[in-house]
Amino acid sequence: MTRNRFPLVLAFCLASASFAQSPVRQNVPEPLRPWIDWALHGHEERRCPFFQGDGDSRQCAWPSRLSLDLGDSGGRFSQEWLVHRDEWVALPGDARTWPLDVRVDGAPAIVLARGGAPAIRLKAGRRTVAGGFAWDTPPPLLQVPAGTGLLRLTVRGRPVPFPARDEVGRVWLEKRAGAGREESRLEVTALRHLLDEVPPLLTTRVDLAVSGDNREELLGRVLPDGFVPLSIAGPLPARIEPDGRLRVQVRAGRFTVTIVARHEGPAAAVKRPVPGGPWDDQEVWVFEARPDLRLVSIEGVPAIDPQQTTLPEDWKRFPAYLVEEGESLILSQKRRGDSDPSPDLLTLERTWWLDFDGRGGTVHDKIDGAMSRGWRLEMQPPAALGRVAIGGEDQFITRLGEGRPSGVEVRGGTIHLEADSRYEEGIADVPAVGWDRDFHRASGTLRLGPGWRLFHASGVDDVSTTWISAWTLLDIFLVLILTLSASHLWGRRAGFVAVVALGLTWIEPGAPRWSWVALFACEALRRALPEGVFRRVIDVARAGALVSLVLVSVPFMVRQVRGASTPRSESAPRGAEG
Repeated sequence: MTRNRFPLVLAFCLASASFAQSPVRQNVPEPLRPWIDWALHGHEERRCPFFQGDGDSRQCAWPSRLSLDLGDSGGRFSQEWLVHRDEWVALPGDARTWPLDVRVDGAPAIVLARGGAPAIRLKAGRRTVAGGFAWDTPPPLLQVPAGTGLLRLTVRGRPVPFPARDEVGRVWLEKRAGAGREESRLEVTALRHLLDEVPPLLTTRVDLAVSGDNREELLGRVLPDGFVPLSIAGPLPARIEPDGRLRVQVRAGRFTVTIVARHEGPAAAVKRPVPGGPWDDQEVWVFEARPDLRLVSIEGVPAIDPQQTTLPEDWKRFPAYLVEEGESLILSQKRRGDSDPSPDLLTLERTWWLDFDGRGGTVHDKIDGAMSRGWRLEMQPPAALGRVAIGGEDQFITRLGEGRPSGVEVRGGTIHLEADSRYEEGIADVPAVGWDRDFHRASGTLRLGPGWRLFHASGVDDVSTTWISAWTLLDIFLVLILTLSASHLWGRRAGFVAVVALGLTWIEPGAPRWSWVALFACEALRRALPEGVFRRVIDVARAGALVSLVLVSVPFMVRQVRGASTPRSESAPRGAEG
């Protein structure tokens, strides 16, 4: 039995320390245990474990050792699985080498093709999957499940101590005819990214070009003096020895190992280490400045065009430098801090809710953007700040002194903030922003309760759904004409009544409009025409206009009375945006 150095082994090993188990049945009180399956119905993935810091990504099926016993005419395989819910798992083999006589815990099982590969559905629990293969000639390669880390391989009765696997997880059963032994070679290239943080952070990409047998290589010092490693990641098992040298278990192919390290304190210069061995004589470094912390210039090494290098695409936007062995990247400090930071670029989306009694209101703010001038946001009176969340995390609301407005500390340059506040003295005259900052763009929505109407809103660039904005020039013209007509036909009192009645009802939905025009026109013509046929025609038209006015006015008045007595019966809530 041997351990295969496949990339996923490292991931599983590193995850074991931070592995978090889902709640177990023993932690649930006895009266509630019969309800566990019912409560988790449709959410069975909650039984699956997850990794520390990533609760949304869960692994429900975990493979154990895979045993392969293969010969000239076929072979057998067996593998153990820990399944936390009913799950599809992959089997060894592919479309050409299909597994046969597959059994789960000794019982026959059905194998289906999923994504072109054989797979079987396992029920939750510890399961043992076994099966076989049949072939006329042994294949040179055999596909195994990608998540398999432990492999025991026996070919023609002889154990294979170090099974060879390629980049996609296939196992080499035998070399091709005529293939000679490949020379063991190793080429190492390092690319570094220096972030001028507090403390400075150095990201090192070690690119490995490997040929030959699987083996363990002890490379030289990988980090400059004064840097402490924080993390190491890559497809190969690797670690940094106490003396700073990098140890990697390599196999044939091209791989990248990424190391993140921090400096122990302020750095005025960073000297490239001299690792020795198969490392490239030259390294390409990029420098990411933080002008809000300090302004520095790079000296001691020549600058190069990052577009002409093999740097990752996201590194090519930074200035690049060519560093030889023993050279130092000198950080010549010109100024600390940012004496003239760029203006804040913040956007505000505000929503007001008017109380039913109209004496106060609730405000919900969404603020997005970048802050570069100051690290605090305060809500100006008369608003009272109630809750603030930044990035979904609730924040403490503080005051810097007696009588000072309440606010929150914002330590990140880019923010996504949501806040709730209250106005207790009515919102007839409230600030459009309310915060102690200028905003690049601000928008708002006013939500009115049943029975309320927005008459007018001033101080905004654009506003809709107000009583004033609903009037058009045609509406104003017709109301004035009808008012003058009523005053001329029935006197000034009638004109006063007409201007009040028409002014209050003209723009209401369903209000009579053209019926008034027809009635006033018929009445004016009737008084101007002498007795005769035309006058009798106008009398009939006037009667029709009067009937039409009654038919429209009665339902309109019913709706108005109903809305006044029971405001919630209004057809739709009214609001305004600006």
